[in-house]
Amino acid sequence: MKPTDRWRQLLDERLREAVAVLGQTPGVHGLIVAGSIGRGEPWPMSDIDVLPIYDDSTDPEESATRLDRRRAELVDWWTGSGRAQALDVGWLAFTTTEVRETVAAGPEHAVAQIAQPRWFHGIDKAYGGHAADPGDELGTAFADWIRTVRFHPAVVAARIDLWYQQATDALAEATRIRTADPAGATQLLRVSARALRLVLIERWGERLGSLGREWTRFERMAERHGQMALAARIAVLASAGPDSSEQRAELAPAWLRERIDLCYAARIAVGEDVSQAENARDQIAAFTDLASRRPQFRGPWIASPDPALDAHLAELRELITQHR
Repeated sequence: MKPTDRWRQLLDERLREAVAVLGQTPGVHGLIVAGSIGRGEPWPMSDIDVLPIYDDSTDPEESATRLDRRRAELVDWWTGSGRAQALDVGWLAFTTTEVRETVAAGPEHAVAQIAQPRWFHGIDKAYGGHAADPGDELGTAFADWIRTVRFHPAVVAARIDLWYQQATDALAEATRIRTADPAGATQLLRVSARALRLVLIERWGERLGSLGREWTRFERMAERHGQMALAARIAVLASAGPDSSEQRAELAPAWLRERIDLCYAARIAVGEDVSQAENARDQIAAFTDLASRRPQFRGPWIASPDPALDAHLAELRELITQHR
């Protein structure tokens, strides 16, 4: 095995360990392996994403507490053993009764549930995934159902409506507070622009995923659909335009500059067509959003408040109206 392929072996081993440890948790019926690993599209920075199915003949909340304790122990062990690994097992969870009712229904059930964040994000996260135990008939049926309904026209339409509502609500609130709280308005401007981006992606029949790679992926999708100019405008409104990435990277804290380097090497390792500047922009954009909600991580690198706030709000209002 080449040293450059060791990351695949490590992910495989840790996934097996996670499934073995978490799957034996009392009250857990089964697990859905989701995310990039579940879809068979891993990269060296992949999280291990697992969606639990709780046996609701027991107390799901108690089972979730036990599961989280085991998750934390695994993450501590992996960190201490030489290389940290994220293991995402949380609120995207379902019960056996919910799953049985779901697989017996059609796309209309997904539409009825889609306004609930757990279903909205769970269906997307688990798309293309699989039951951790091949013998888990209920988990396999649920994964198959998700694969069938995720891009059903009615489900896509419902998702578009929800993203569009988020875009309009965030824009309205940003407009309301722009004078009193320009930094808060800047954050809402970015939320609104990202939601509009997801309206377009849904209409194109695509999905985004993969924190830290999403703006370059969005641009590649836009290019395929003949919408590069529109994508560039939205990126600027979301503070994810390429022009400022080099300067903001220089202002970034050491942990983010380290992530920029690690992610670029990881993307090249899997043959992704990405430049250093595009990669830096992707990391800065992703973590600007996260840091904006955590005061201790803020700094000049998040470029807030937006110096062109009023003009950008007006431009976004125009784009949202055009793409209803």
